[in-house]
Amino acid sequence: MSMHKKTMALVAGAATAGALALGGWFGYQQWTEPLGGHVLRGYDAASPASTAPHTEDVFTGRVVAFEEQRDIEGWTQDVYRVEVASVLRGKLRGTVRVTYGLDEGSTDRLREGSTYVFATNAWADPAKDGHAQLYQGEMRPVDEAQLSMWKEAVSIPVTPR
Repeated sequence: MSMHKKTMALVAGAATAGALALGGWFGYQQWTEPLGGHVLRGYDAASPASTAPHTEDVFTGRVVAFEEQRDIEGWTQDVYRVEVASVLRGKLRGTVRVTYGLDEGSTDRLREGSTYVFATNAWADPAKDGHAQLYQGEMRPVDEAQLSMWKEAVSIPVTPR
């Protein structure tokens, strides 16, 4: 092999190694940045029948007040004080804090004085953070058809964690 061919082989090898190292570095940079995107769930969060088996509590509640918007465990949430009206699943009573925020962007605020169906699980620290609203479908004041749909949904057994 001539000296020219050896030099070309070394240059090609160095260029290939450099390209691989640079590609690896750029790939690593993408992994070190926070990942955005969609929340992955094992259920359809816009469907009462799909959401209900994953909840600890399903209840109707009257929104007493909007308290604040804040980050809880990395999620921007609206925090509401909600007076429990009737319980379809669970043991919540009295007034509870419910956090609500859609996975993708902001949502319209719940109206004070209106009654909604809430399908929740307690946050890791329920005394501080309250209960997370799992249902991500349209939140509208409760009516008989909606209540009937949720009653049927809570008859589905709870999914074990």
